[in-house]
Amino acid sequence: MALTSCAQTAREAMIVDPLKCAGLYKPYPDSIGAQSPVPSGYIPFYVGHYGRHGSRYLGSDDDYFNVYNSFTESFRNGKLTEEGKRLWLSLNRIVWQAKGRGGQLAPLGYRQHRAIAGRMYNDCADAFDDDARVTAVSTTYMRCAHSMFAFVEKLRDLNPELDIPMESGEREMAILSPLNKEAKDINRDGRLEPQIENFRYSMIHPERFMAAIFTDPDDTSLDISAKDFMWKIYMIAIDLPNLDTQEDLFGYFTPEELFDLWQGFNYRYYTYHSVNPDTHGIFIESVKPLLKDFVDKADEYIEGGEHGATLRFGHDSSVIPLAGLLQFPVASGRESNPAELYKTYADWRVSPMASNIQMRLYRNKKGDIIAKFMLNEQDMPLPDTPTDIYPYYRWSDARATLQRLLDTPCN
Repeated sequence: MALTSCAQTAREAMIVDPLKCAGLYKPYPDSIGAQSPVPSGYIPFYVGHYGRHGSRYLGSDDDYFNVYNSFTESFRNGKLTEEGKRLWLSLNRIVWQAKGRGGQLAPLGYRQHRAIAGRMYNDCADAFDDDARVTAVSTTYMRCAHSMFAFVEKLRDLNPELDIPMESGEREMAILSPLNKEAKDINRDGRLEPQIENFRYSMIHPERFMAAIFTDPDDTSLDISAKDFMWKIYMIAIDLPNLDTQEDLFGYFTPEELFDLWQGFNYRYYTYHSVNPDTHGIFIESVKPLLKDFVDKADEYIEGGEHGATLRFGHDSSVIPLAGLLQFPVASGRESNPAELYKTYADWRVSPMASNIQMRLYRNKKGDIIAKFMLNEQDMPLPDTPTDIYPYYRWSDARATLQRLLDTPCN
């Protein structure tokens, strides 16, 4: 989809499907369209992959219980409307389901990675025959390791002869979750926080919401502000579709409220991970070790005449900048004005739960190699790269582009 088309339909898409207002918390699609046909005579022999962990619970139990504990005082003191009581009862069920599971992979996350693995195997079966060399690595976060386990288990279900070593440790972090000194400095000193928080707060309009929940919105017994309360309920609401639950909090918000809240969410991760001009390419530059690993591993398999896959599991904080470095259209919108960002960039198009980037290589009997690149199993173009067989590229041309991206400063 063209970038301008994405821009023009972001608001409308969210009104039709409020789930898109979950942004980075949007679950991975249940189904993927048919894959592009492989040019005649070419057989898949290698897959380079990076996948975000699947659907998960919010980052910590506190994300549930801090707002719940405060809200409970209002419930006990009789300060809630009938709608407010329904919200509290729903929240009560949610927090006890989530207790002790903060940051963990949800069952849906397992299913997502098994499904992605199954499609990869079916599309590239020749790369996964009995003597294939397949490796899997993850960051040290358990939700990433469990995503890796689910993925590998599915591949082994499909071919029990596969030997797939798995690793999760600090040694892999410099590749799977890289941050250069400049990016670390930005994270450490918080210089971007004022502009991010100012915009987020400007997008929270709690007046109608609070009046619907509390009998007296000015006397709620809350120990947090109305804006913080609305934001925390929004965060719980957008994660619920990732959990096996019937609870749904979207109905407590209007479509316009959801859209505005999402804008604050979208801007934060665009600024910290993507191509925001204000960061001068620092976060995009950080993932060059990851892209270099894609290239190096591909070279290794080609030169060794091997077949198989390199499977990597990590976070949105690597998927988003890698998609930006590769200049995929949906990840390349550049906008300094946060109020205009939705017109050029939407996080859910880049990195929903279980998002992934794949580089697939194919070879014919003459030894000619072609490649294609995918974001969330959708074909993506490479920037300024000639081809007469799109979405496929001759490997020599694709590799030259990848090397140029590695050699060119991001700014």
